[in-house]
Amino acid sequence: MSDGTTAEGHSLGNGRYVLQRLLGQGGMASVHLAYDSVLDRQVAVKTLHTELGREASFKERFRREAQAVARLQHTNIVSVFDSGEDVAADGATTPYIVMEYVEGQSLKDVLDDAIARYGAMPTEQALKITAAVLSALEASHDQGLVHRDIKPGNVMVSSKGTVKVMDFGIARALQSGVTSMTQTGMVVGTPQYLSPEQALGKSVDARSDLYSVGCMLFELLSGQLPFDGDSAFSIAYKHVQEEPSAPSALNRAVTPAVDALVARALRKDPAHRFPTAAAMREEVERVSSGEQAATPLQASTPLVISEGPRSVHAAPSLTNFPQVNADLRTPAPQVQQPYQPAPGPHTPPPYAQTPQPFPQAAQTPQPFPQAAQTPPPFGQPVFPQPYSTPQPFPQQQMNTPRPMPAPQFAPNPAANNNSGCSTALIVVGVIVGVIVLAVVIVMIAATANSNNDTYGAPRTATVLDLGGTSAADGRI
Repeated sequence: MSDGTTAEGHSLGNGRYVLQRLLGQGGMASVHLAYDSVLDRQVAVKTLHTELGREASFKERFRREAQAVARLQHTNIVSVFDSGEDVAADGATTPYIVMEYVEGQSLKDVLDDAIARYGAMPTEQALKITAAVLSALEASHDQGLVHRDIKPGNVMVSSKGTVKVMDFGIARALQSGVTSMTQTGMVVGTPQYLSPEQALGKSVDARSDLYSVGCMLFELLSGQLPFDGDSAFSIAYKHVQEEPSAPSALNRAVTPAVDALVARALRKDPAHRFPTAAAMREEVERVSSGEQAATPLQASTPLVISEGPRSVHAAPSLTNFPQVNADLRTPAPQVQQPYQPAPGPHTPPPYAQTPQPFPQAAQTPQPFPQAAQTPPPFGQPVFPQPYSTPQPFPQQQMNTPRPMPAPQFAPNPAANNNSGCSTALIVVGVIVGVIVLAVVIVMIAATANSNNDTYGAPRTATVLDLGGTSAADGRI
C-alpha cells in the first residue's frame, strides 16, 4: 500500500467500502470502483499516497476540505460522500475519500478518441464541455474553493454526456500551506496546465483556474498543449515567459472568435483575463451560439494542419518543483477580440436632411423695433407669402420719431376696384392730420403764454405771421 494502491477485495472504512477494480491511477492517488455495503450502491474511492498521510496537519486540512467540497451540490461537480484514513498492518496510514461514481469516460479518454478520429475535438463539443467546467468552477468559487488542478484527467463525461469536475478537495488541501510539501518555493499541480502565478509560487485565486481552463480548451481544439517541454521546469518557464500560438494555427476550422477567447484566458497577467468563471462561461456560450449558426463543415470538422508531439497526461507533478525567479510579464494584447459585440448598423438622423435653397446667414438682432408691415402698393392684390425671407434693405428708415402716429387705413381686399376712392380718403386723412397738428402747436403756445401772466411776468405780444408784408398788418 506504499504506492497508494490496494488489492481487489480490500475494504476500507471498517469494511463498509469494498474495492472491486482499479479505475485509474495518477501521481497523487489511485481511484477504485467500490461497493458501499451500507447504502447498497456503487461509489468511487480515491486512496492517496502514503507519504501524504504521514503528516497530521495535512490529514486535518484534507478532512476539512472534504467536508467543504461535500457541501457543493452542483450538476457538474462530482459529489463527495465520505472521507477517512486506512491504517495498514505495518502502521502506514492511507487517507481516502469516497465520491460519486460516474459511469462514463474521463475527458482525457474522450479527447484521445477525438484525436484518433479527427485530429482534434470538434469546436462545438469543446466549447460545450468548457462551458460545463466553468459552471462547476462558478459554484466552487462562490464557496471560496479554488481547484488549482483543472485538466482533462480531472473531468469526467458520463454516458449521458454530463460533464463532472472532480478532485476539488485534493488540490485545495495540497495548496493549503500547512505541510512541508507546500513550503515557500514549492508548488503543486500539473505543469502543462499551470498558471504563471502558480509557477512563480505566488498566491492564486479564481483567475488561476481560468488560465488552466484556457490551456485545456487549447488542447481540445488543437489536439496539442499550448506549452510543453522535456521537464517540468522548462514547461513552467514557458508559461511565464512565452506567448502561446493561436489554436487556428494548428486547426484551421477554429474561428477568430474562438482564437480571441483562448488568447484572453491565457493572458500572463491575471488582471487581463476574465474576471470570473461566470463571465468566461457567458462568453463561451455566446461564441458557441455563433459556431452553431455557421456551416456544419466549418464548425464541426477539425482541419488539423500538423500533428505535433503531445504530452502524456500523467506528467510528473510539480509537488517538489522549485520556484522560478522571474516576474510576470504582461504583454500588450496582440489579438483583436472579434467576439466583442460589433457596432450596429448606421442609424439615420432623426430628421430628413434636405438641401437648403439659399445659404442662411446668421441671425442678428434688429437695431430698432420693426415697424408694422405696410400694405402692398395700391392696386395690387394681397397674397399670403409661404416663406418669410429677410429683405436686402430695411423697408422703412426711421429718421425722427413721430409725435403722433398717423391713422392707417388697411385696404379691403374685396374693394380692389375702388382704388380711386381709397386714394382720395388717404389724401383727406393726411390734410386733416396736418390741420390737427397745427392746432395742437397753437394750443401749446397759448398755454405757455397764460402761465407767464400768472406769475406776473411781463406779457409779450404774440405774433402770428400770416404772410403780410407790413409790420402793422401782422401785429395784434
